[in-house]
Amino acid sequence: MKDSHKNHPHPPWEEMRKNPCMLCGEVSRILHQRMRECSERAGINLSYRPFIHFLNEHDGVTQLDLVRATHLAAPTVSVTLQKMEQEGLITRKTDSSDQRQLLVYITQAGRELHDRAREQIVKTEDQALAGITPEERQTLLAILTRMRDNLIEERSAKANHETD
Repeated sequence: MKDSHKNHPHPPWEEMRKNPCMLCGEVSRILHQRMRECSERAGINLSYRPFIHFLNEHDGVTQLDLVRATHLAAPTVSVTLQKMEQEGLITRKTDSSDQRQLLVYITQAGRELHDRAREQIVKTEDQALAGITPEERQTLLAILTRMRDNLIEERSAKANHETD
């Protein structure tokens, strides 16, 4: 009699533990879900989060800077900024040194929203990184940064090849 479990594929968890990309995908999916929940508790639209975070650290940037920072398409950034401006989370002002440029600034309401969301996100980050030593965190950061850079470089090379 054949061993019945040999005819069945491994449970997904067993496969993920052997494949770093699959595991990254699963961790990413769970973190994304938790971050969405954090954003909802803080009252922030999920699509605003990367903009609120970036502007909180780098206020007074161009829309192109935001496209580059978020890796989102220019039309997506434009539409999102319009919605955020309507909700009073950002404001746009003409650059005093180059009248052709509009600079994007976070408002006080945007900063307050950032702070509420950040408080929730820190709790999730602490939970995700519990029991991981500072050295392990540095190793994890280095590996994930390299993976991200590899994928971004590949995307850029592909885009450049398509325009040739």
